[in-house]
Amino acid sequence: MKNYCSFLLLFLTISLFAQAEKPTRIYLVRHAEKMTNDPKEKDPLLTEYGNKRALALAKKLKYKTINNIYSTNYKRTQSTVIPSSKQQKKDIQLYDAKILTVEAAKILKENKGKTVLIVGHSNTVLETIEAFGSKRPIPSIDDQEYDYLFLLTINPNGETKVKVMHYGQANSYKEGAQMMH
Repeated sequence: MKNYCSFLLLFLTISLFAQAEKPTRIYLVRHAEKMTNDPKEKDPLLTEYGNKRALALAKKLKYKTINNIYSTNYKRTQSTVIPSSKQQKKDIQLYDAKILTVEAAKILKENKGKTVLIVGHSNTVLETIEAFGSKRPIPSIDDQEYDYLFLLTINPNGETKVKVMHYGQANSYKEGAQMMH
């Protein structure tokens, strides 16, 4: 009987550790390259390079389990994550970048211990990272920078860390600038 109780206690202890909260992982990207030939167009589509970048994002995240995908209500943001959405078999959920603090709290509450993908804009991605309680990993995202991929990890104790990565081809303007030197 004593061995049985010891075994049961060990089993319960292991079960509790196995059920301990996992960190929440949030991949954040800016939308891919957009068409800029019509300055009056407020909701442009992606360029050919942008569509290739959207495919590169799906390829980069292919072996990751993404539980939910979030996008602002623009063609360029939604088009950036359509390949990932199809690959992961997840619908794209809309969020309002004008109320980032509220949206971040909602996304975190709904996805504790899960992994999500969020696509935004050059002027909202870093603000989104801040809305989740972390510091900006870089000062800003230039209007011509499309290749950043951030992985924000939020531990159960609230501690955050951000990994800065890149995906797809390097930004063409950077390549041109390097070639000029």
